[in-house]
Amino acid sequence: MLGASSTVARAVLLGVLALLLAGCRMDLVAPIELRADGSAVAGLEARFDPRMLAELDALGVDPTAELSAVAATDDAWSLTRIREEDGGLTVALRRELADAGELPGIYAELTAGLAPQDPALELDLEQVAVLDRRATIAGTARWRAPASSGLVVDGEELGPGGDELADLLEEAVTVGIEVTMPGPVEEQDGFLLERDTVRIDVTTAEPRDFTVRSAPPPWWSRIPTDRTAWLAAAGLLAAVVGLGLVLLGRRRSSPEA
Repeated sequence: MLGASSTVARAVLLGVLALLLAGCRMDLVAPIELRADGSAVAGLEARFDPRMLAELDALGVDPTAELSAVAATDDAWSLTRIREEDGGLTVALRRELADAGELPGIYAELTAGLAPQDPALELDLEQVAVLDRRATIAGTARWRAPASSGLVVDGEELGPGGDELADLLEEAVTVGIEVTMPGPVEEQDGFLLERDTVRIDVTTAEPRDFTVRSAPPPWWSRIPTDRTAWLAAAGLLAAVVGLGLVLLGRRRSSPEA
C-alpha cells in the first residue's frame, strides 16, 4: 500500500493479514487519466469487500487511515469514500494536474516515505506525453510485498514472512493500474476495460513493463456534455422550433394576395 506513515501502514497491514487468512479480498488500483489538453489526473484506490470491512471494524482497524493521512498532509489530494451496492467500500485519492508531465514525480513522492520492508505499489513512469491530442504513457510497475508481518512479541517476530507472506497476499490482493486515455487505445499490453481505458495487472513475481498509446479523441468529444450545457441547448432548440411554428402559423393565416 502507499502512504505517508510506516506506523500506520503496519497497523493496517496486521489487520489485513488476519483477514486475508479468513478469505477476505481487496483490490489496490492506481487510476491514471490523460486528457487531450495535456492535463492529467493521478489517483490511488483501495477497494474492500463487505466481509473485510466487517472484520476490520470488529478488530478496530481503520482501513482508510493510510490514504487519509496522505490527503491530510497535502491539500492537493482529495479523498472520497464510495459505498458500493454490495456493501463494499472504495476509498479513492485523486489529484488534478495541469501538466501530465508531473505524473512521474507524483507517484515517486507517494512511496518516498515508506521503509524498504513496507508493502508498496511502485510506479516508475518513464514516458508521459500528450502531443496533438495523442497520448502515450510507459513505465514499470512493481508490487512489493511486505518483508514481514511487523508483529514482534518478546523480541520474536510472529506471523508469516518472506515468500510465504508474498504468496498469501498474491492470492487475496489484486493490484493494478487503470489508464484512461483521451482517445481510443491504439496500442497496449494489458486488457481493455473500455475503448479508451486499459488495466495492467501487477504481481509480486517481477516488475511489469507497460506501454499504452492512444489516437486523438473523436471530434464530437469537444461538444459539452454537462447537464447545464445540454439544458441550454435544449432550451435554444425549443425556442427556435417555437418561433418557426409561430411564423408558419402566421403565414398560413395571412389573406391571399
